[in-house]
Amino acid sequence: MKAKERLIHICFLINAFQSIGFIALFVGIIPLAMINPRIPETIFSLFKNKAFGLVHTGLTMCSIVNWIYCLRFWYKYDRYSKAIFPLIFPHVLYAPWYYYQVKIKKRPLKGKLIDPNSDKSDENEDLSISDTEFIDLTRKNVFDVIELWTSKEKQLDYKEKVPIAQVSAELFCQWEDFYLPDSDDFKQAFEKEELELLSDFDKALNEIVDNTPQDLPLIDKFVETKEWIELNRKAIEIKKQLNTVGNNV
Repeated sequence: MKAKERLIHICFLINAFQSIGFIALFVGIIPLAMINPRIPETIFSLFKNKAFGLVHTGLTMCSIVNWIYCLRFWYKYDRYSKAIFPLIFPHVLYAPWYYYQVKIKKRPLKGKLIDPNSDKSDENEDLSISDTEFIDLTRKNVFDVIELWTSKEKQLDYKEKVPIAQVSAELFCQWEDFYLPDSDDFKQAFEKEELELLSDFDKALNEIVDNTPQDLPLIDKFVETKEWIELNRKAIEIKKQLNTVGNNV
């Protein structure tokens, strides 16, 4: 599990713990007050404690991180589902359940593969993504990032089409989003030779990351740097090798 995935999973666990605690407190506060009126007072007095307040704030921030991750996941892979409504309210309380459903239980996603506004769409049509479609989507996402790295023109065109995007950072962020080598689902989407080639590109990309500033220059300047040139050449090399093992990248 990559560091980013591990961090999100920890935030999920904290979010789940907080949600269960909040629901238990909300449901149990009246019975507790009936048993002993001082119990609720004791519980609420904890929030006045500075140390407890700092811990609670830190945990809440982790829960918010998980909620934001769930919103981003929904937008990318599940935007035709109705999960957006509980993600808006009760938002943070619902986020751990959504994470469990899509990341752990792996329920079918309702993503972009079928356009619900199409004339051929049917209200009763199943928009869930099958295992085969999920594999195809995973491969497409990874290969698209490599294809983008191979072309200066496509990167500059990306900037023209999406002016607000920081394309230099997007090149790295998209790879981090889609390259998940420790995921069993990801491994099933690629052959052994392909995984080795993707790992080779990931290694080259991470070496560049370690030697570049956190605030990257704009793409029209970044494409002139030796770091970009090195990764561009690597992407072209990897693309050619992927094509030799039966792909059309």
